[in-house]
Amino acid sequence: MRIEVKDLTYSYEQSSKKGGQVALDKVSITIEEGEFFGIIGQTGSGKSTFVQHLNGLIKVEKDRGSIKIGEFDLTDKKCDFKALRKKVGMVFQYPEHQLFAETVFEDVAFGLKNFAPEMSEREIEERVEQAITLVGLDYSKVKEKSPFELSGGQKRRVAIAGVIVTKPEILVLDEPVAGLDPAGKKDFLALLKKLHKMFVKTVVLVSHDMNVISEHCSRAAIFSAGKILTVGTPKDIFANEDELISLGLSLPTTAFIEKRLSHSGINPKSNLTVSDFIDKLCEEFVGGKR
Repeated sequence: MRIEVKDLTYSYEQSSKKGGQVALDKVSITIEEGEFFGIIGQTGSGKSTFVQHLNGLIKVEKDRGSIKIGEFDLTDKKCDFKALRKKVGMVFQYPEHQLFAETVFEDVAFGLKNFAPEMSEREIEERVEQAITLVGLDYSKVKEKSPFELSGGQKRRVAIAGVIVTKPEILVLDEPVAGLDPAGKKDFLALLKKLHKMFVKTVVLVSHDMNVISEHCSRAAIFSAGKILTVGTPKDIFANEDELISLGLSLPTTAFIEKRLSHSGINPKSNLTVSDFIDKLCEEFVGGKR
């Protein structure tokens, strides 16, 4: 499903603590089916408000732009948001805080029962087992446990299972690796890649980690003060270091090293993933890939 956003504008109500602040200012963007798309920007840039529009958690206000996702027109009052949310899964920062049920099974099954009430108990159990196994947990050991008895990393995996159990075509994640140690971050991103290959056609990832964006995203957008400043490949958006610094952002490690090497006449011209960066350096220095 293609995501098409045109002139999306959103302001917090005057009565709110935000005091009528404009969060999105005529944002227009297209995200193609199959992309692993990144969104970056400072706190308050509008990125989280934007992604919450993508499954209707925040509704498009009248005459404030439009959003079309596949066959769903989110501006239409008759839009079936329940069907949309089955197709567009949302994972928030610290998703483990969303756990609530008495057992892991009940927590993961909750969304599936809500979105697909026609499914039999056997079908539900099969889907829940598949989701829990996919996130790297032993179904037989955790299904009857309280989610609150699990470790922090296990809780996060259960929360993710509760989102992917409906097999969404689009997965939207808002800072999903926040608070994870390097090993946990690596495992989580490997899981995302796995899901992207299996059934999640499109991933939209909000992250403050520029290394995550350069390593995993096909394209990305920079948000600032409710507007989109730049859209392009990681190579494109990280080309202007001065602009990034002015926005309170930084270069990913590969881009930083590549820029410094260019001052000495060495230009690997990689796509900024670690693997390609190393290959290009090998070509530069020894005349061939690893």
